[in-house]
Amino acid sequence: MRYPIFFFCILLLLISCKKEALNPSYSASAFSFLDSAMSLSILEMIPKEEIGLLNNDWSFLGRDTLPGRKPIFPDFESAEEVSLPHRIPYPNSNIWYSKELDVEEGYLWINGDDGVQLFVNGDQVFHDSEMFYPIEQLDKNEDQIQIRIINNAASGGLRQVYWISEKSWNEQQSRKQEALSSALMKAKEQLWKGEETPSNWNDYPIWYNDPVTLPIGKESVMIRWTGEKNNKAKLHYGHDPNMIVYSKEVEEKNGIYTVFVPNKKCQYFYFEMGKTISSLFQVRLSQDAKKISFSVWADSQGGWETFSKVLVQMKHKEPQFTIGIGDLVGNGENTWQYVKLMQHLHKLYVPHYLFPGNHDYDGSYNDWIPSNFNQYLKFFDQKNYQFWREGPCAFLALDPNENFPVGIEKGTSQCEWFEKSIQSDVWKNSPWKIILVHQPPFSQGWKGYSGEKTILDLLKPYWESGLIDLVISGHTHDYERLILNHPSGKTAFLIVGGAGGNLEPKGVLEPFPKMDTVIRTHHFGWITADQQKLEFEALDLEGKVIDQFVLNKRM
Repeated sequence: MRYPIFFFCILLLLISCKKEALNPSYSASAFSFLDSAMSLSILEMIPKEEIGLLNNDWSFLGRDTLPGRKPIFPDFESAEEVSLPHRIPYPNSNIWYSKELDVEEGYLWINGDDGVQLFVNGDQVFHDSEMFYPIEQLDKNEDQIQIRIINNAASGGLRQVYWISEKSWNEQQSRKQEALSSALMKAKEQLWKGEETPSNWNDYPIWYNDPVTLPIGKESVMIRWTGEKNNKAKLHYGHDPNMIVYSKEVEEKNGIYTVFVPNKKCQYFYFEMGKTISSLFQVRLSQDAKKISFSVWADSQGGWETFSKVLVQMKHKEPQFTIGIGDLVGNGENTWQYVKLMQHLHKLYVPHYLFPGNHDYDGSYNDWIPSNFNQYLKFFDQKNYQFWREGPCAFLALDPNENFPVGIEKGTSQCEWFEKSIQSDVWKNSPWKIILVHQPPFSQGWKGYSGEKTILDLLKPYWESGLIDLVISGHTHDYERLILNHPSGKTAFLIVGGAGGNLEPKGVLEPFPKMDTVIRTHHFGWITADQQKLEFEALDLEGKVIDQFVLNKRM
């Protein structure tokens, strides 16, 4: 009999693969030590008396709605003298300002809603990593600056402009780097778990945030974390904490660590960076199922304390995955906010589908590529629009923010992809067809905003043809629901923009469209779906159901 010998050999192999006791180098990531220093901007560090406030004597030139990455300078016939902050209801517009300046060599800090471009005598000046614009000495009556505000929302404009001397900027930049180095060293010393203190701490790099899992197709997931730069890394993973039998090299770029693993083989993992060994981490990956449960959320937008409470309630529900529909951070210019987002999302050991909103594009208006969002949450040339199926649900996630004005125009590659995807057999044969898009087609809760007409025009023919069951958005900071009846059935429209950002003011509504319900409280959405029924709940920070409905398939 050969079978007993065969099974004996398999047993020996498993015993030989069994992982020895894990001895991590550090007890946790360095995040809590670095967060304070990394969240502090250089502008906040500069003494107020060294900041030049440039809020008066601005010329508001007007607006245009011209698309394109390279601006066309307007030839406005008149100008209006204004002081800052200046904010006007010109959605999807370029808003132009100019001013003559007389300042020494230094830096300008510009706060505009949503995006900012600076020109000095017609030549564009690009900002640095801290969002400061370096300028040479300017002489009044000879030098003029122009500012283009790219406004995606209902209202926008130029809020503040400051001037800082080169000396002040350099001093505070050095102070910040010293504070970061000190915080990093403190983290290593206090989180160290080894018996002996290393003679060279550089041999033991530390990670900045715990890993987050991002789905890549049906067969694999991307595991990503950040840490000290330029270290060789390897991931070890397996089905059981005592059976870590697989290993894979990790790619590192600018301190961002990325590895792809098959989702059928990875439930537990740890990694090595240099001589560092991490803690053991878990990920819950669901296999194909006829019934699925997941959470949807939007507009966490840097409201980290509230977002943490949202995640606690999500965790109680045990989703198979989550979907974040834009404005995941409050300022897409700030790389640390994405590290912070990943640290928060790690609390749920499940895959996260993440898509950008207009705030994730902040600072990216020179090429309309959300560089920081892509660098931290995507891989290589992965698009920010996506089509996938999970259980009985097919999902089409759109990204209207890659165009200006906001929308998905005919003839663009995204529109062609969308039209092909929504007419595909996979989409048509899926029991539930769900559109995910940050800007909603209908909204009542934001004064001056009725929803995005370009999105409405794009989707309307398809929902009226029975090809869309549910449209989920954010952008407006509240919860809204509208269920439309049409000859092909029902389509539900949801806004779940309450994951952390400041809520819309109570008592203020647009007269049109008339939504079925508008609720101003922080929340997230919960969906359970099988072949015949889709159940939705909106839950607040205490886990209380604030709204619910059920969609049933026609028999």
